[in-house]
Amino acid sequence: MTNPQRGADLLAASLARAGTRYLFSLSGNQIMPLYDAAIDARLDIVHVRHEGAAVHMADAWGRLTGQPGIALVTGGPGHANAVGALYTALAAESPMVLLSGHAPLAQLGMDAFQEMRQADMAAPVAKASWTARSAETLGEDIARAFRIALSGRPGPVHLSLPFDVLEARTQSAAMPPAAAFDRSPQPLPPEAASEIARELAGARRPLIIAGPMLTGMRGRAQREALAHAHGIPVVGMESPRGVNDPALGAVAELLKQADRVLLLGKKLDFTLRFGRAPAFAPDGRFIQIDPDGDSFERAARALGDASRLVRSIRADAEAAVESLAASAIPLVADAGWCAEVDAAVRYRPASWDE
Repeated sequence: MTNPQRGADLLAASLARAGTRYLFSLSGNQIMPLYDAAIDARLDIVHVRHEGAAVHMADAWGRLTGQPGIALVTGGPGHANAVGALYTALAAESPMVLLSGHAPLAQLGMDAFQEMRQADMAAPVAKASWTARSAETLGEDIARAFRIALSGRPGPVHLSLPFDVLEARTQSAAMPPAAAFDRSPQPLPPEAASEIARELAGARRPLIIAGPMLTGMRGRAQREALAHAHGIPVVGMESPRGVNDPALGAVAELLKQADRVLLLGKKLDFTLRFGRAPAFAPDGRFIQIDPDGDSFERAARALGDASRLVRSIRADAEAAVESLAASAIPLVADAGWCAEVDAAVRYRPASWDE
């Protein structure tokens, strides 16, 4: 008969199975069982001096690798310090998981040590937020957190870890299979990709604007391949400055010339001036590919004229790029448009050299 393992050991082993290498953390009483478990699971702990820094590091890991970064903080005030940093990860569409220690379940409602409604506090700035309920399901909790963080529009997920759940011993818990940690894909059907290709090919000055999901190293290569396949300029946008981002040079001045704009995982929000004049032509048309179905209604409302949103399709941005590249109809109209947009993106004021 095998020795029962603690919930903390199951959790650490599940993180290791998911491919986690580092825990970005500030120590505290309620997470010490995980510190011990991390040794056996060969997880390195990067210790910080403020809980917000742990979240920012996990956010950076998610942006750079495309895999969820893990922030580990104690409960109560430690969790409260960490929550504010989740907003940055949410806005950046960065996959990460915040693990917070938590008062024991058996003591809730009795003024337990640092008792707080942590899941409720994190919910507005996370894709999902909940409290673990048993040692047996901790592996499933972590797998679910990874899937949510990676699927659709990536973002942060929060999971609170009651101390008695981490310390509880169990023999019945099963380790989730590696596939349980993967994203749930939303492909772009080939027929939809072909329809979009025809829409773009029929435009005089089409433009593709890609969101944060396509601005990493892999995303840049995918954007270049898509631009080459279609002969259409593709601009990546990740900064909250949007059209005012200095990294995009003078591209804001050309947006009003685009007669058909494909939003590829990019929200039609304040960063694009809601698609309205004078930033865009008042009669310009938009196509939207987005993993978040709610974004379509918001885009139509932002435009003020639903007819300007000619097509909305729910799909992952990365999967859509591959389908669009395979269905490309090379652009023949206004061949200088790509060069014009490229020059605008590269533009930097001469005064910057000084």
